[in-house]
Amino acid sequence: MRRLAVCAALLTLVACGPSDEDLVLRSLPELERVAQTIGPGHSGRRTIAGLEFLDVYRFRDRVYFVTGEAVEGVDPHGYVWSPERPPALEINGGAASTFEHLRGAWYSWSDSY
Repeated sequence: MRRLAVCAALLTLVACGPSDEDLVLRSLPELERVAQTIGPGHSGRRTIAGLEFLDVYRFRDRVYFVTGEAVEGVDPHGYVWSPERPPALEINGGAASTFEHLRGAWYSWSDSY
């Protein structure tokens, strides 16, 4: 019975694989290299470290890595690199942005309109 439980746990782990956030956390050094080099006005879809991003762009002193949207152009979410200061809850163009600290200068982020 114990062997069956171990096999079931391993099968679940293999079948489900790591979460998107786990993959992002493993890829932070590569994402940071991109964040350090992206300039204002450079945005667009990118694949970095095997991860698909709908958009990567600089806004003020932050770089946003968009992983999804509720509907195209509405309620985007993803990750933010903010090395100067922690981002704060803010209202930006009608959207309320929320941030949750992950590690170092990295935060998960979502907008809701």
